[in-house]
Amino acid sequence: MKVYISCDMEGATGVVRWEQVEHDKPEYEFGRAMQLHDLLAVAEAALECGADEVLVNDSHSRMINLDARRIPKGLRLVSGSGKYLSMMEQVEGADLAFFVCYHAKAGTLRAILDHTMSGNTFDLTLNGVSVGELGFNAAVAGHFGVPPALVTGDAAVCREAKSVFGDDVTTCVVKEGVARTSAVLLPPEETAALLQKAVKEAMARGRKAVPYRPAFPGRVALTVFNCAQADAAAGIPGTIRESGRTLTFEAKDAVEAYCWFRSALSLAGTVPR
Repeated sequence: MKVYISCDMEGATGVVRWEQVEHDKPEYEFGRAMQLHDLLAVAEAALECGADEVLVNDSHSRMINLDARRIPKGLRLVSGSGKYLSMMEQVEGADLAFFVCYHAKAGTLRAILDHTMSGNTFDLTLNGVSVGELGFNAAVAGHFGVPPALVTGDAAVCREAKSVFGDDVTTCVVKEGVARTSAVLLPPEETAALLQKAVKEAMARGRKAVPYRPAFPGRVALTVFNCAQADAAAGIPGTIRESGRTLTFEAKDAVEAYCWFRSALSLAGTVPR
C-alpha cells in the first residue's frame, strides 16, 4: 500500500501564530520543528501499519520546510516549489491520502490561522459549495482515484473534514482554537500518541475509503478581497467576471479547476488587499 502525505504547517502541534510559519521570522524554527514532529509520528506509524511506501509532499509556503537530513529511511520527500500540482504533487498512484498539519478554510470560527491557499481568498467554491485547501486538494486526489483517509490539525479543520468527506474519514485533533491566533494546546508527547493511534485507524479503514469527487465538468468560483485584485486576474482565458470581487471558471475536471484557481489567486496577489 502506498500512502501519500500532503504536509502543511499551520495545523501542527503547538503552532498558533503567523510568525511561527513564516520563514523570515525567528519563531519559524519552532513551527518547522513541530511540522516535522507531527509528520514523523504519522509517517512512521504508517510504515509500522504495513505501508509499503510513504511519499511526503512538503506543502507549506516555499515548500522547503522539511529538512531532508531528518527524513528517516523508508520515506520519500517531494520538496521545492513550482510543482504543477502544488500541494498534491505526485499524488497519482497512491492508495490513500493523508492531510497532515492542515488548517480550516478562510472565515472559519475559532480556527487557527484560517485561510484558503493565501490571505487573498475571501471564499472559494466548487459548484456553489464553499471549500478550503482541504476540500480542493482532496478533489485533486479524487481525480486520480485517491481517497482522503486521514486529516490532522486543529478541531476546526477536523470538523471541516467530517462535513466534506463524511464520517468515514479519520481525523486527529492536536489543538483547540480559542481565536484565530490562540489555542488550547497539548504537549508533543500526547499529540504523537494521538497521531499514531489515528494512523492505525485510518489504515485499518483504508480499504473502504472513497475518493472525493465533486461533479465535473463544474464551476470553480474565487472571491477575493477587493475589485482591483479581481481586475488583475480577470484576463485569464475562460474567466467570467461575476461581480466586482468574484471570478468563475468552467473546468473540465478538478485538475483544470485547481490550476485556474492557483493562477487566478497568484495574479490577484499582485494587488494589495
